[in-house]
Amino acid sequence: MTEDPEIAVVVGAYRRERYLLDAVRSVLAQDLLRDRYEVVVVKDFANETVDRFLREHGVPALLNDEPRTGAWLLNAVHATRAPILAFLDDDDEFEPGRLAHVLATFRDHPEVGFYRNRVRVMDERGLAVSVERWRTVETDAEFDATGPVLVRPDRKADLFDIAVARSFSTFNLSTMAARRDVLSGAFAERFAQAQLPDLALFVLAAVGPWGFYLDDQRLTRYRVFSGNVTGQVNWLKHASEAHRDLGAFAKERGRAEFAVWLDRQADHYERLYHGGRVVESVASNATRRAVASLATQYVRFLGGHPKERALTLDVLGAALYGLGYLVAPSMARTVLAARPTARAA
Repeated sequence: MTEDPEIAVVVGAYRRERYLLDAVRSVLAQDLLRDRYEVVVVKDFANETVDRFLREHGVPALLNDEPRTGAWLLNAVHATRAPILAFLDDDDEFEPGRLAHVLATFRDHPEVGFYRNRVRVMDERGLAVSVERWRTVETDAEFDATGPVLVRPDRKADLFDIAVARSFSTFNLSTMAARRDVLSGAFAERFAQAQLPDLALFVLAAVGPWGFYLDDQRLTRYRVFSGNVTGQVNWLKHASEAHRDLGAFAKERGRAEFAVWLDRQADHYERLYHGGRVVESVASNATRRAVASLATQYVRFLGGHPKERALTLDVLGAALYGLGYLVAPSMARTVLAARPTARAA
């Protein structure tokens, strides 16, 4: 490896081993000379098969059980030297040309500090998932019409519209890359507190002095499988807290449009969290007192957040499960147990 690699890839694996080597192999298979990039793996477990593979391929591995995702990743960033940083979740993969393309983009656009590309979706076996089955957040159809979008530092007023209102450019750290400056100083301190590092990296770059390049190319393979944490109840709590914290930071930096959106998203995820706890309590055969307590918290939240009272399926479902459990516990459990079967059908 040369003294000065041009781009560093941080591969993070937290409590998951199954796909890590596939992720690392996708980095080592890049259409870029190996001495032009460095790779470091950060994980919270030891595994002889994984560790032997990493040693044989000259990939440093850091063992770190720091619970804050941002701090955990930042420790790995500090172990690298390259001026451009890319990240890869353990269950995702890079297309072979991704790093070369990212480097070319930063070279051609020195004003850009943040880069993001689109994804291809694969299942747990690594097989492609058809476009018709993709969720909106993975398709980003906006870029089919616009092509790649360059947002210059002096035109950041346009960033919210294209990146948030018309697309989902805050999604998935494996699609992102940034100049090292984005994670320095006060920005690094804020990133270290993050539990949603993809959102944090986007917001930090958005409130800073850097331009954005939002690519229309699909250069990351995003894996959808039962081990995804996104949407799980505990994740919803982290999501609410992360949006609230970053909203305060955006407000401090004078980016009101991002602050308002982040606060609104924080309320949304908090509602889902409260509703999810009610449903979970029914599923776990909790006592009526416990269910009543959680249902009361949920109703109080809705009372204080009128914009979250829309009669969506999750609002109605959580209320019905909670109330139904108090009146007829066995019936509520039966209905809840039938949900996965009905959904699969």
